[in-house]
Amino acid sequence: MKKITYLFFLLTFSVFSQSQYVYNFKNSDSLDSYIQKNNLVFHPEDVYITKDFESFKAHTQTSFFASPIIFVFNKEGKYLESIDNISAERKLSNFKRIRKKPDKDQLSIEFLTEKIAHYKSGEVYNDAHSYTYTFVINWMLVSGEQKPIIIKLLNEWYSVLLRQKKAGENIKIILLNIEPQDHWGLSQTWREYVLENLNRS
Repeated sequence: MKKITYLFFLLTFSVFSQSQYVYNFKNSDSLDSYIQKNNLVFHPEDVYITKDFESFKAHTQTSFFASPIIFVFNKEGKYLESIDNISAERKLSNFKRIRKKPDKDQLSIEFLTEKIAHYKSGEVYNDAHSYTYTFVINWMLVSGEQKPIIIKLLNEWYSVLLRQKKAGENIKIILLNIEPQDHWGLSQTWREYVLENLNRS
């Protein structure tokens, strides 16, 4: 019974976490601090943020605005699938399990990549078609009782993909933090407006 309850929790966490999460503005220092304090195995070169407020606003209006979750795209930039918490390690360990037929009803990877930048350098990502697969892992700075589970999941997902990369798989991993950013340079009035709307949704 405990196992069934745990599986149900994992399957539904991505949906519920959005309504329970309290958003706040972040920056490269707060991301670094969270990564270090929680022993996330993230490599800095893979960490990205939304590059500006307009990009973030467009992102929030799609199914790509969820966390924690993995979105998979092929070499042509076509969306293949999202990988849930239960099947993640199995699929990431064997790419033959990943769906091959693109989902025509979903946006292409360009929708995401044209809206993101490296969290420190601010360099916009522009290499969407050089890899057999691109894995976009959405993450947030969670707290509370769910935090240990989410940290464990993120580390497991990322570690499996790093092993695949080390084994010679031609893949790109994007660790996309999906929170509002100081980098956008919004006025205090706009910052308050953004947070008010995010936290009441």
